Amino acid sequence: MNLAEYLQQEAGLRPGVHFHDGIWWRKTSPGGCQPLYALQEIAPGSARPARWRSLVRYSHVVPAAAAAQARRTRTRLMIQDDKLKNYSLQGIADRKRRQAINKAVRCGVTVDLIRELGAHRRDLLDIYVSNAMRNRHGLPENWYVEHEDEWWRDLEREFALPGREWFGAFQEGKLVAFLYVSLVEDTAIMRVAKANKEHLVADPNDLLWFEMIQFYQKIPACRRIDAGWAIHVPPTIDWRKRSMEFEPIELPIYDRTNPVALGLARGALFVAKPLVDGVPDDANRGWRFKARTLSKRLEDLTREA
Repeated sequence: MNLAEYLQQEAGLRPGVHFHDGIWWRKTSPGGCQPLYALQEIAPGSARPARWRSLVRYSHVVPAAAAAQARRTRTRLMIQDDKLKNYSLQGIADRKRRQAINKAVRCGVTVDLIRELGAHRRDLLDIYVSNAMRNRHGLPENWYVEHEDEWWRDLEREFALPGREWFGAFQEGKLVAFLYVSLVEDTAIMRVAKANKEHLVADPNDLLWFEMIQFYQKIPACRRIDAGWAIHVPPTIDWRKRSMEFEPIELPIYDRTNPVALGLARGALFVAKPLVDGVPDDANRGWRFKARTLSKRLEDLTREA
């Protein structure tokens, strides 16, 4: 699909989205915004989100021709150009990753496109509940059980959108993991990846990612596969992305920060630091996770200003 089609779809799906200066923007944090399509290149000063929605800051990628006006760079993980064209199992440098892919095949895991969502409702619910229990991030596992109809309605709505591919990993006829990707212009964007923890011993995710990469490798219009921004706040799956040959690409970023908000952020960081320093690294849900994430963002904010 082209960018306009993608943005139209996403604007109808995502909360915290607004249109301003000819660009769709999304909320990334309280008072902060980025373009709805994170890779959209915008000339510095040509567009910004609504002021009342970006009281703290906003940022966006700039075209290469305007890189000199960028204030910093930010790391995106991608497989692109010749790296994508020549991608193969033998070309994966990480020996453990190659072994995991082969192990999944030996365990009977197969990968195929999900054509009809309803046939896998029970398996998908198990995946969402299991993923919530394992990662302890986002919605708790009991939410999916108590709000199953709402969850399913939203999932069906997204699945029905054109231009998106849902890859499933199956073991003994059961859907045990899935990966959801959108091809926008020349870029395949990895959206959602979840797995049932009871089947992780068979390494379905490794085979799922590998087959997805090979799928887009065969599409002439696809120049790169995008796995998102590098994540510096643990827990992170950057190790898996890098082991699958996703490379760090530094993109020029233009951002504007409200100096008053920056001063308040510095003050908040100073006051909260003794409390946040005591948050365990394995906390990744609820106020503990939010406190640690906020601390990291404030540190980045003050360092980049």
